[in-house]
Amino acid sequence: MKIRIKGNSIRLRLTKRDVQALRETGKVTESTVVSPGNVFTYILQKNTEAPKMHCTFADGNMTVHLPHDKLCILIYTDEIGVQDYADNGEEGGLLLLVEKDLKCLDTTSEDQSDMYDNPKTSC
Repeated sequence: MKIRIKGNSIRLRLTKRDVQALRETGKVTESTVVSPGNVFTYILQKNTEAPKMHCTFADGNMTVHLPHDKLCILIYTDEIGVQDYADNGEEGGLLLLVEKDLKCLDTTSEDQSDMYDNPKTSC
């Protein structure tokens, strides 16, 4: 799982293995060691009781909660992504976007074997 944070938006991109883990366990986790003893962990967690996507943050752990309907879209359809706006006390809210990671169309040195085929054929 990859993360991109910009302003009031959080974007998570999932490989095929991430989607499989989400299907099997209801959770995907990644961690980054920022410095000794300081770890930033981001989690995508199914939350069948949540009416919409939302985000929590505590003790260096950021969790994006995914309701059942959004989970099913990611797991069982060809849809690329799901999104919601969560209340964060700011005007406009927090954009939460979870999408399948697509293979790049241009040259890259990144291993793309676990990514989804890009429906576009050129840039």
